[in-house]
Amino acid sequence: MKVLNMHEIRHKQEDPLNLRSLPLVMPDEDGWPVIESALRRQSQRGRRWKWAGGTLAVAATAVMALSLLLGQPFDGPQTGTPEISRGPVAQEAESVPLMAPTLESLIAMSQQLEGRVRLYREQVGDLSSDALVYQVELQDLIVQVDEELSMNPGSRELWGQRVNLLLDVTQLYESSLRRDYQQMASL
Repeated sequence: MKVLNMHEIRHKQEDPLNLRSLPLVMPDEDGWPVIESALRRQSQRGRRWKWAGGTLAVAATAVMALSLLLGQPFDGPQTGTPEISRGPVAQEAESVPLMAPTLESLIAMSQQLEGRVRLYREQVGDLSSDALVYQVELQDLIVQVDEELSMNPGSRELWGQRVNLLLDVTQLYESSLRRDYQQMASL
């Protein structure tokens, strides 16, 4: 029968698998610089994609807003007839300046976009975390514009800002729907 002293008992409690008795092994090289550079490359790639996607979203929003304000969808560049073959009627129509949207049309557009956002929220549900952060920021900006509109409800500029922000929110949901559709279509 072996009698254990207090030191051996304490040692057993602190190191029950007796790992301290194993020899120390030093790694051949430090692997952290390789891991760090890989993480930095991945982060830079992600930032580039986000920047490119954001730029594309802004461009698409601008085209959509202009097409809504002009009342006609953008059909792309016109090909075919040269300038010389246009008649005098077409030249006169081009010289007419574009009219700014009326306050009533901006308010109506804002209401339509709010309804579309509500419908998207019901259909899509939760957005991805990146899109959700952007959506929350856009909603905060809409609240700020709404506060300014409460003090100046007749401002076309403020209503135009509100419409543009709502267009950005709908673009987020539409992008999410496209992404979900592509994932389902790839199955």
